[in-house]
Amino acid sequence: MFMPISFVGRRFRPDEFDAYLGSISFSDFQPEFVTLHHTGAPTLASRPDGLTDQHLRNLLTYYQDELGWNGAPHLFIDDRPDGIIVFQMLDKRGVHAVSFNRNSWGVEMLGEYDSEEFNSGRGALVRDNAVRAISLLNKRINASPESLKFHRDDPQTNKTCPGMRVQKADMVARIASAMNQSPPPDMVSSATPWKVFLSTGLEIRLVHMVGGRPTCRIKELLTLIRPGGSYALNASKTKVTWNTSTGNVKVINVAQIDEKGSPWGFLADIAAAARYKVQVNGKVITLTKI
Repeated sequence: MFMPISFVGRRFRPDEFDAYLGSISFSDFQPEFVTLHHTGAPTLASRPDGLTDQHLRNLLTYYQDELGWNGAPHLFIDDRPDGIIVFQMLDKRGVHAVSFNRNSWGVEMLGEYDSEEFNSGRGALVRDNAVRAISLLNKRINASPESLKFHRDDPQTNKTCPGMRVQKADMVARIASAMNQSPPPDMVSSATPWKVFLSTGLEIRLVHMVGGRPTCRIKELLTLIRPGGSYALNASKTKVTWNTSTGNVKVINVAQIDEKGSPWGFLADIAAAARYKVQVNGKVITLTKI
């Protein structure tokens, strides 16, 4: 028998959401981590006032009646002060990522972050609400900041979700700060930012602010990439292979990149690429599609 989605549709400020989480108990569904998404459509620009009650009802109709799902993402996040939206009951299994539905909460950020700004304007407000929500969810189930997964980590998807402008290392650092924890141990102080530029012109910053201190994942990067060097990068959903100009090869398992807080964490953002050439000049890395 078809079971309808356990729709809630309630908005919360962070302190209210914390209290709400205290009322939740679990039986059949036992979440172990959070999976982060972006809506893609609707975009942030198409929802200038965030998600209205009617928008939420429309999403319910789409998931339940058009797609035939009996579950949905647990939270939606927009840029309003009460931008933490419980979409479906948190003690019920949702539908949001094939490999992660069984044991994770799905959190959808309003926006399309392959193209829309994530670290300024309304996008930054969405980001900050998502960080607060995830930190509280983690606290409720005693999960670490590093437990966070992105939808694109799912081996059964080719999506870039939650968008290439959203970087796991940055989100993990922000969540750790919100939970009053230290950033992952491979995030070291750096006076000068490392930057990565894709051939499309999209800039990826490897620097994260934690408690006012700039940090970045460079520990092993420094041993492999030297200023002036040029390397070919082959990437797939399962591994990343570096071929240096001298023929040396280093293979990194994507599971380690995405799930274990590896110093290679930023490579998750380009792991869907086919072939890129990496050029280094000081602390600027340029990735050019071959």
